[in-house]
Amino acid sequence: MPRKIILRTGDGRSGILLEVPATDEFQLQELIKNNPDLLPVEEFDMTGPLLVVGRETAVASGAVDLVAITRGGEILVVEFKTGPQNTDFRRVLAQLIDYGSHLWSLSYENFEAAVAVRYFNDGAQCQDDRVAGARSLEYAARQVWTEMSDAEFLSIRERISEQLRLGAFHYVLVAQRFTDTIQQTALYLNETMPRSFFYAVELVRFVGPANEAFEARTILRPAQKGVAPQATNKETLLNKFTDQAMRASVSNLLDASRGVGYEHYWGTTGVTIRLPVPDREPLTIAWLFPPDGSGWMALKYLTLGYGQWTFDQSPSSQEALTEYLRAVERLPGAQPVTTKALKGTGFTLPPDAIVSNEDAIRELFAKLMAKVSETT
Repeated sequence: MPRKIILRTGDGRSGILLEVPATDEFQLQELIKNNPDLLPVEEFDMTGPLLVVGRETAVASGAVDLVAITRGGEILVVEFKTGPQNTDFRRVLAQLIDYGSHLWSLSYENFEAAVAVRYFNDGAQCQDDRVAGARSLEYAARQVWTEMSDAEFLSIRERISEQLRLGAFHYVLVAQRFTDTIQQTALYLNETMPRSFFYAVELVRFVGPANEAFEARTILRPAQKGVAPQATNKETLLNKFTDQAMRASVSNLLDASRGVGYEHYWGTTGVTIRLPVPDREPLTIAWLFPPDGSGWMALKYLTLGYGQWTFDQSPSSQEALTEYLRAVERLPGAQPVTTKALKGTGFTLPPDAIVSNEDAIRELFAKLMAKVSETT
């Protein structure tokens, strides 16, 4: 039996609205895109309002209906279906996981470029004047979360990076009706995939003679899977290096970089050293992670260089960055990074190379900072 609701207007009139099917997936998609807070993220134990960062986002296997970020930094991958009468409806959970597999292992910079900035600059898709034309995720976030502090955005950025590294996304299926079968499958996935989170949200359309309304309600959500990991710190990171000489050199390099004006962004396993530039937010020029390979893109020890995307977005600093990379490449023991995100623009130094090149690295940091400062 279709459900009914009573709609009362401000002038005291009322009418009965009857539940009817949505016109198609596009209608649901447009409704959430233009009114993202209709998704009941508070029932997910998340904080709104939502920032939509993608619609019809192209990946190798198709297009993600909607990608959004909460104020806590959770990445939501959203798919819409009009109901169980759709013959593909039971395949949608596999479709969501497939989409997640293409986001997995992206760097923050690549996610920002390929998903968020592309959406913000697509006039046909992005109709939100607050973020239209945005060239960075941080700029868009500050337009939506106007009272956000620098520390809060840093936390959001690190949370996004960590989810991309682990593939730990929040998958939201939105439909008008859910069969018992698909709810059982989602429950199974929540129990057996500890890094992934699956939600089912009913978005129901009600229509009357002169009005229509939509209601969103959470049908299924995962049980609490633990507290989000906390950022590490200098002491904890240094304790993971057993080589005493390397530990001392790393500590000296962190102090030296901070002393000449670099910023340190601490994640759950390591730290990135970032260069303030005039064109954009600070640009990463070094990564420091434990020796177990648990860092971003399996990096370990000290990696020097930059991401190609950040280089392209920093025209005023490109000459200085090119000189820096050439000097890094000449350091004895420097090994080219093979991971796609830093291929050709990153070099890792193992423990003995860090120790023997400590003075040279400190000098590289100082020269790069001085060169970029000349352009500001």
